[in-house]
Amino acid sequence: MTSLLFALLALPLWAAPSSDSFISADADRVFTFDPAALYDRQSFAVALNLFEPLVVFGTDTAKSSFRPFLSMEVPTRENGLLSKDGTVYAFPIRKGVRFHDGGELTPEDVRYSILRFMLQDRPGGPAAILLKPILGVYSTRKPDGALAVRFEDADKAVRVEEEKVVITLKEPYEPFLSLLASWPFILSKKFAAAQGDWDGTQASWERFNGLEPRTAPLRRRACGTGPYRVETSSTAENRAVLTRHDAYWRGPAPLKTLVFHQVDCEFARLSMLQTGDADTADLSRSSLKDAAAEPGVLVLDDLPSSSVGPVLFFNFKADAKDNPALGSGRLDGKGIPPDFFSDPDVRRGFACAFDYDLLLNYALRGKGQRAEGPFPFKAFGLPAGAPVCGHEPEKAREHLKRAFKGALWKKGFQAELAYNANDSVAQAVAEILSTALRELNGAFSLNPKPTWKSTLERESLRRRLPLFISGFEPDYPDLHSYAFSLLHSAGPFPLAQGYSNPKADALVDSAVRLSDEAARLKAYAKLQALYKKDLPQLYFHYPVAYRTVREGVSGLRKDDKRLDPFNLHNAFYFYRMSKEPR
Repeated sequence: MTSLLFALLALPLWAAPSSDSFISADADRVFTFDPAALYDRQSFAVALNLFEPLVVFGTDTAKSSFRPFLSMEVPTRENGLLSKDGTVYAFPIRKGVRFHDGGELTPEDVRYSILRFMLQDRPGGPAAILLKPILGVYSTRKPDGALAVRFEDADKAVRVEEEKVVITLKEPYEPFLSLLASWPFILSKKFAAAQGDWDGTQASWERFNGLEPRTAPLRRRACGTGPYRVETSSTAENRAVLTRHDAYWRGPAPLKTLVFHQVDCEFARLSMLQTGDADTADLSRSSLKDAAAEPGVLVLDDLPSSSVGPVLFFNFKADAKDNPALGSGRLDGKGIPPDFFSDPDVRRGFACAFDYDLLLNYALRGKGQRAEGPFPFKAFGLPAGAPVCGHEPEKAREHLKRAFKGALWKKGFQAELAYNANDSVAQAVAEILSTALRELNGAFSLNPKPTWKSTLERESLRRRLPLFISGFEPDYPDLHSYAFSLLHSAGPFPLAQGYSNPKADALVDSAVRLSDEAARLKAYAKLQALYKKDLPQLYFHYPVAYRTVREGVSGLRKDDKRLDPFNLHNAFYFYRMSKEPR
């Protein structure tokens, strides 16, 4: 009780939100505003209110329909803005759109934004999603750090022709419009250069390639075309404040001020929501009953989700230098060797030891679908298959006795399992797995280690974590995003794991080229089967999404397919939201 009291006393003293402001009590902090570095859920949720895409999804997401946005038209073969071979897209840029600093959007700003997104290629960032379709590579750098692309090629692929931005792909790329509709990244070239960022020239681009996101000039600055602009952002106070962009091209938003406040303690976030000091709060399912019981609080449940939930990632060869997560670094009962999880029997032993029903009933309160692998086929209207295994202690014991030719079972091990300290479901996964392994063999010691999200991401990229839990949501609503990010050797998670299978790479690369939907689905089914054979990660349950909000907030409906116009992550798009006076 004392710790909870201190958590509440540590909060800033906010006045109750007014009818023209909105306060969000968040589990995670906003890491960056920089579109070239956005790769965490909280930063993305804020960014979609600052920046805007060329096109957005239409009402029929199942048929991948699109609507114009910063582009005045959606390129199609019928209107002549998409070439017959599907490789050249022309986007006529909307006129009269103003940036937050008053400057007018031009085709050159769009061109610059696309080039910057690709060529800056931040460590752990999203550049690959545009690099592959436009330049045919997943990274601007070779394994030895040498540059793998030329500015001339990028400059030729993304160009301005009169009032249009013309993008030429290396080859047809089926989800290209879906990708563009999911990523708000258009920013002011003039503003970025004035902040010390890339000026758009060939002479200086290499200086900004691979820039560490923490030192990037635009980490805490933004100048987009969205309905809100950055007022203040403080890492010390763990908050970001946005104010209304009064010159917004579709007219000013009803809400004037948005406050995103990171609060570590879930009890404190719940209390803020219950007392009306926050309009929404990040809560685990275990807190929803208390939230719903409070007059004035609304729980939006059973929302569609593109997430695969928490995932257990095995590192096939961890960095061993001065790494306490490995203990002794040897299979001697006091640690694990760097390649501990390269043994398939270890991975399968862990998978069969886990109690999936306990997680579903305890942490998820019965809400979730048992996951079979990286592809949530049911979310795409497709039949689901069987998981790798269930809670089968005897089978787990068999695998672990075979691992390392019996040495593991005899000597035992000690290792750390890192997870996001603000993710209660990830914590439950870690604790259930640790207990299950200890019950199989008292010499098995897996120590759950709560870790700040930023540290978790940084250390996983450095291959310092032998085992870690992270969530995953696709970059855009297409199965290729799951395939590349989770199974391709150039994807962010396989890179962090040291996982590489040439067969998986070939399947991922070939599937995205297919225009026939049935053929694509068949390819992804093969990938799911290959996943089950290799088991590079362990999936638990595909979650059911939900949000909490105070009553009186309009612009939300429980039957909405998504809560934002980009059809991803169930983040709030504040432009269409308003509040009734209390």
